[in-house]
Amino acid sequence: MMKKRGIFLSIIMFIIIGATAFTTTTESQNDWSDWKNTKCLRGISYKVKMGKYDMSRRARKWEIKFKNRYNATIYFNYKAISSAQIKNIKSARENRGRIILEGDGTETKVLSTYVKANKELFVNITKIRFGKEDVGKNYYKCDVPK
Repeated sequence: MMKKRGIFLSIIMFIIIGATAFTTTTESQNDWSDWKNTKCLRGISYKVKMGKYDMSRRARKWEIKFKNRYNATIYFNYKAISSAQIKNIKSARENRGRIILEGDGTETKVLSTYVKANKELFVNITKIRFGKEDVGKNYYKCDVPK
């Protein structure tokens, strides 16, 4: 009787330990961050929301929203990287599609990306163009700080 009880308890412990060891989700943030201005353009802000860690990608899912406070439509790409890795922003992967954001306080839909960042995310915008069309090779340079 004692031996059967020991085997039963061992099996239960094995199941509990196995279930917790192979769980793929960890903490996530339910709230959006405050709006932050991008380093490049003072009229473009972003906020982020931390999602769950994905074991298969070895990265955390982050959601990003942009807001355009300029009057004009703006076209751009963005790069997202861990705040601890800002020095490597040039080698960070850029998003695939162009973001088109109309003016006067318009916000983008929620954009998702996977980044190896567990605490804070730094977002930089690139290949910026203002106006009605997104054509040509010339891009807007960042605002010059005063």
